[in-house]
Amino acid sequence: MTAGADKSVKLWNPYKQILLQTYMGHGYEVLDVQSSADSSHITSAGMDKCVFYWDVSTAQIVRKYRGHASYINAVKFNEESTVILSASVDNTVCAWDCRSKSREPIQILRDAKDSVTSLSVSDHEILTSSLDGCIRRYDLRMGQMHQDDLGCSLNCVTFTKDGQCVLASCLDSTLRLVDKDGGEVLSEYTGHKNESYRVDSCLNNTDSLVVSGSEDGCVYAWDLIEVSKDTSWCFEVQLLLLKY
Repeated sequence: MTAGADKSVKLWNPYKQILLQTYMGHGYEVLDVQSSADSSHITSAGMDKCVFYWDVSTAQIVRKYRGHASYINAVKFNEESTVILSASVDNTVCAWDCRSKSREPIQILRDAKDSVTSLSVSDHEILTSSLDGCIRRYDLRMGQMHQDDLGCSLNCVTFTKDGQCVLASCLDSTLRLVDKDGGEVLSEYTGHKNESYRVDSCLNNTDSLVVSGSEDGCVYAWDLIEVSKDTSWCFEVQLLLLKY
């Protein structure tokens, strides 16, 4: 799936390089998109401040959620794809019930002091990054919020596959691997450029590689343990979103 400045979401077959479907309905640039666990629905959001919930097969809007005061940086389904989470420049995260006909958020997280830039979701935790420099982890089982201040603006955060650590992209051109429970910075990865806007980062499926986009048009990869070893692939475009 791709989301673009042309106000559309597109579904592709990457193996045959065929466009399967185009989803139109946004009034402004689309900044993020994700599919449900069974691939039957899509959620998307962007600069029109609305969360869209789509039927994949019909390309129709099932529901549109309004409630944010500014544009939306990120959207994610929970693991059961029954709830959509949206992170906004208005400093909040909203939760929307896909099964209900209500268009009001079922919960609003208001802890961030600046724009919430990204989301990551596990079976019982919500992870957020913010320009206020804090990683916030919401434990849904315990009803608690844990906060780690990294001292620099954050634009992307994700869990490692083993769930023990958090990878954070910072606007000082540094990636930081943080112990999830203790908040200690375990490793730092540098060499790419990220100072002006959101650039995604992630880990591969075995947690052996750290991968990040860059404002210089390259994709950088580091060995998780041997930090000094890095590889880069360069493209003649600006890279914003990255998934492994």
